[in-house]
Amino acid sequence: MTKLHQDAEPFFITEEIAAEMTAGGYEFGPPPIPCTIRLRDVLERMTDAELALQPGEIADQERGCRRCKPCSTP
Repeated sequence: MTKLHQDAEPFFITEEIAAEMTAGGYEFGPPPIPCTIRLRDVLERMTDAELALQPGEIADQERGCRRCKPCSTP
């Protein structure tokens, strides 16, 4: 098992290092956005028309759940 270097100093990429990395083929991009809500929760809040446009197995499951639920009228 490899021991982490916990006493290492922070590493900052200078403009010169960034230029070298870019020249070597590295592409800088924004960090990924963390997921803070489940896809099922998002689909559940969509209207039937919006849900109809969504692809995928989870969307299919949500459409199936909506067909099985009894219609509630006030």
